Amino acid sequence: MSVIPMPIIWIDWDRHLRSRTLAQRLAVELLEIRVVGSRTRRYLISAIRTARVIRNTRPAVVIATNPSLVLALLSLALRRWYGFVLVADAHYLGVRALGGHRLLQRLLDFYNAKADLVIVTNDAHARYLGSRGSLTGVCPDPLPHLAPSSGVAVPPKAVFLVCSFDVDEPYQVAFAAFSRLRDRGYVLFVSGDYNRVGIDPAEYPWVNLLGFVCEEEYYSYLQSCSVIVNLTTAEDCLVCGAYEAIAAGKALVVSRTRALRDYFGTVAVLTDNTPDAIVQSIELAHAQREVLARKVTDWSVTNEAYMSEQISKLKAQLCALAERRARS
Repeated sequence: MSVIPMPIIWIDWDRHLRSRTLAQRLAVELLEIRVVGSRTRRYLISAIRTARVIRNTRPAVVIATNPSLVLALLSLALRRWYGFVLVADAHYLGVRALGGHRLLQRLLDFYNAKADLVIVTNDAHARYLGSRGSLTGVCPDPLPHLAPSSGVAVPPKAVFLVCSFDVDEPYQVAFAAFSRLRDRGYVLFVSGDYNRVGIDPAEYPWVNLLGFVCEEEYYSYLQSCSVIVNLTTAEDCLVCGAYEAIAAGKALVVSRTRALRDYFGTVAVLTDNTPDAIVQSIELAHAQREVLARKVTDWSVTNEAYMSEQISKLKAQLCALAERRARS
């Protein structure tokens, strides 16, 4: 098995489940730099702490989570001074700019072409970046290990919509679907800070908007509700809630996008992002929740073999890049 040269650090300017699970599987140190306050204050303090850590540890390899693009570009500048191997762990927004923002897309393409290696979650992103000169490695998120939850009191037909209220999430369509489902006994719980998009809870009295909740409460709802829903309009986005739902052994409904169909299509109910389709998909998932739970268990075993192979390939890529840099 490849052994990654030390020291290696992974830097994330936020808290991402992917960073935590993948860093653990790679057996590398993860540094989460999370600063509160204005954007200017956050960027300034985060940049100072990042530069200090790299100066003090002189790592052979730096893995930088993207987003943040500011961290990405800072890491690119620091590489010129310290000579480390720069690896980008690119989430969807680390590859594609939402809304087709042209300047942002150019910056992303520039950075990804300059990084020594870009880790992406799916083959479509690897093909896109490869066509622009990037060296890529494909590795979806490892399934998280969820601690048993004491649970929360929810009705038998409780559904949990995992949501961040980002622009790619059709949450209003889901709310419309539940205006019909409530008469059939379904109750919708929704995570995420709805204040960021100016939602008035009084407009949706049939929706239980939880707001931003702590990790423990979030996983309590995830493990207590009978169906988990995670929706996106982005074709090549592997949503985090899907991994968590599978780790919890839950019936899962996801959007019928390319990436979600290819990766989760055998264990999840795929839905179009319309109220009619979401109604039908949730009723199907609830009716087949025990069958889906068994499929999830079998899928997890098979997927673990695939993940082990991908992580071994990733370690080999990191080693080869570090050795090449050491010889240059």
